[in-house]
Amino acid sequence: MNAITTQFTIRPAQWSDAPPLRDLMEKTFVDTYASYNTPTNMQLYISTRFGLTQVQLELRNENVHYLIVEKQSALIGFAKLVQNHSAEGLENKKALEIERIYLDKAYHGQQLGAQLMQSCLEWAKKSAAEVVWLGVWEHNPKAIRFYEKMGFERFGAHSFTLGTEVQNDFLMKKEI
Repeated sequence: MNAITTQFTIRPAQWSDAPPLRDLMEKTFVDTYASYNTPTNMQLYISTRFGLTQVQLELRNENVHYLIVEKQSALIGFAKLVQNHSAEGLENKKALEIERIYLDKAYHGQQLGAQLMQSCLEWAKKSAAEVVWLGVWEHNPKAIRFYEKMGFERFGAHSFTLGTEVQNDFLMKKEI
């Protein structure tokens, strides 16, 4: 995709990235949400969403694309993009969902998240999307501020089930 600096690169994920991508998915999810959820619900969610077989299936799915942030061959961030997946209120638009976007917490504050988001938006434009959308947990003000800074605006909400707990996500979109 594009180099950020000589240290960091953003590129499309490859089949060989599946094991370290799976590990990074679990690590960043646990780092972000473990203190807010029960260990049982965290483990249930992780076991159903972040298994190696699941990641491999997604890497083969033509509607799912992963972008990864790499530092010297180590994966430190990723975004999962889902084409042709709309949300209520966007049914008449060619929509692309950013289903996940995470950066290892050791690299927060270095503008890598903004670079990764920009790469997602560029990829969406190339795929002829009209709107990019995402869901963000209502109790994650840091992420909400980041998305607003990147030009996203709230347009609705939906339920998100983590383990056995139903939570509320705000839906945010950006026309492109």
